[in-house]
Amino acid sequence: MIPAPEQVTPTWLTGALRATAAAGARVTAVQSAPVGGGKLSRCVRLRLRWSPAGAGPATLIGKFAAADERTRRTGTDSDAYGRELLFYRRLAPTVPIRVPRCHLAEAAPGGGEFVLLLDDAAPARPRDQVRGATADDVALALGELARLQARFWGGAGLSGQDWLPVPGPAAGRRRAAAYRVTAEGFLARFGARLSPRARAVVAGFGTRVRRWAAAQQPPYTLLHGDFRLDNLLFGDDPGSAPLTVVDWQTVALGSGPNDAAYLVGGALPEDVRRDREEDLLRHYRRALATAGVRWAEAECRRAWRLGALAGLHMTVVGAMLVAADPASDAMFVSLAERHAAHVTDLEAFDVLDQHR
Repeated sequence: MIPAPEQVTPTWLTGALRATAAAGARVTAVQSAPVGGGKLSRCVRLRLRWSPAGAGPATLIGKFAAADERTRRTGTDSDAYGRELLFYRRLAPTVPIRVPRCHLAEAAPGGGEFVLLLDDAAPARPRDQVRGATADDVALALGELARLQARFWGGAGLSGQDWLPVPGPAAGRRRAAAYRVTAEGFLARFGARLSPRARAVVAGFGTRVRRWAAAQQPPYTLLHGDFRLDNLLFGDDPGSAPLTVVDWQTVALGSGPNDAAYLVGGALPEDVRRDREEDLLRHYRRALATAGVRWAEAECRRAWRLGALAGLHMTVVGAMLVAADPASDAMFVSLAERHAAHVTDLEAFDVLDQHR
């Protein structure tokens, strides 16, 4: 049985953690509190008391299906829940960057309910998505991203992982359909809060989204798929790991800059991004080269321009598939403005218009 967060008991935790706790140890008490700002799932911090003391982790993060039925259906129908479970079961031990250790990854029959028990990365914490990050924060994250992508460049190390979505005509049609279905509703809901530029870019992408999906080119690698500030935990305190990457529900194969440009476009205030983007692009390429990947500059730049559209796609589709609330709406408006400015500055539509 998969419990809801409020139904987690010491007895259930004792059984769930039997494989990773000391032999014969048991959880004698547990306290939980909501943590994080995730929309597709519920996360809680679990504080555990053990007998004997210290026989297992003092805190864990529990991740569960969303309480809202519509959002939970989105997580199930998109296979986001299933993908994250498989990431922790099959890929997490092989990635060269820091991700939380997984103690349990289980789903109920039918996939509607699931539970992940993960190591708590605190005191590491995300940056504020609306306020934005510094260029140094983004450079750190790009360096880690390049190490991850180099490990799986060209599909290396992913043999047999046929659960990962891959680029191709069928996937492109699905992504195009998802955008076209949601863009009108996005503009109806947020249009009055968006600049004319952002409204025009959101609408203009709707006429080009199939070309964007078709324009993706190898080499492909492992993508996080939602590589933004809410999913990056920065270790600012002495002794903390510099970065821990969480929320692997959108993991897939694709072009590396879909994650890299997405991060740059969404994490930085527009003036900072314009001033530092060239430096960050060079930093990303150097980090790939250091990890053994040589990529022609012209090819990388083309992929980067297309990658700016990944943020726009994720923002529009994501906003319309989860339950609304004021904090989420403010975030989606901020992201739409930044990604629209990024698309405009890079003239990303021009790349697509050459492929009519």
